[in-house]
Amino acid sequence: MTAPVAKPTACPGCGQPMRALTLPRKPLGEVTVDLCGGCQVLWFDAHESLQLTAGSTLRLFAAIHAQAPAPRHPLPEQLPCPRCRFPLTLTRDVQRTTRFTYYRCEAGHGRLTPFFQFLREKDFIRPLPPDELQRLKANVRTVRCSSCGAPIDLETQVACSYCRAPIAILDSDAVRRTVEALEAKDAARGTVDVETLVSALLDAQRGVRAPGAERVRDETEVDLVDLGLTALGALLRTLR
Repeated sequence: MTAPVAKPTACPGCGQPMRALTLPRKPLGEVTVDLCGGCQVLWFDAHESLQLTAGSTLRLFAAIHAQAPAPRHPLPEQLPCPRCRFPLTLTRDVQRTTRFTYYRCEAGHGRLTPFFQFLREKDFIRPLPPDELQRLKANVRTVRCSSCGAPIDLETQVACSYCRAPIAILDSDAVRRTVEALEAKDAARGTVDVETLVSALLDAQRGVRAPGAERVRDETEVDLVDLGLTALGALLRTLR
């Protein structure tokens, strides 16, 4: 007798079917993560976010970039749990010294995490310090908030006026540590050259930050985190 096919998880934000991504988990087995590209959110059942291997985390980053549209769908104020349909609760948490937010089911079915907040949770995001922000202003007039998608005018703002998130980039040092963990523990699933990956991330960021670099068109709203994810995704295609 054929086993019934599981129904796709409905996105709490837009109600559309989410994409299921099956990834290796720690210490053994697999974990399924559901993604909605339109709303840019992830659904984790129970504690799945804590069970991802280094290789799974990198694959998920690549999938996040591949799924991310512009502009993203704004999330409604009320978000139902896709398992029990009761409202999810906005939760603030701390991982090491990094603050991030997500929406959890109070019945314990899981949690909904925006892409940007997942990157913060995994310490892949760092804010731009004042000196780097000044160099950025010399080349770019407007950036797109990586948290909510709103435009940020660098002439007058140092953070998003809508969600108050600081201007941030993908942290190449954090990428280096994760890739090194992948090569040490997940070598059988494929490897990535650390130096090549970090160089690509730095080149993507220098493209809009370096003094004397060609100015990006004023009409363009640059998403600095998305630039890093583009470089990351291109170099992770060799992963099996």
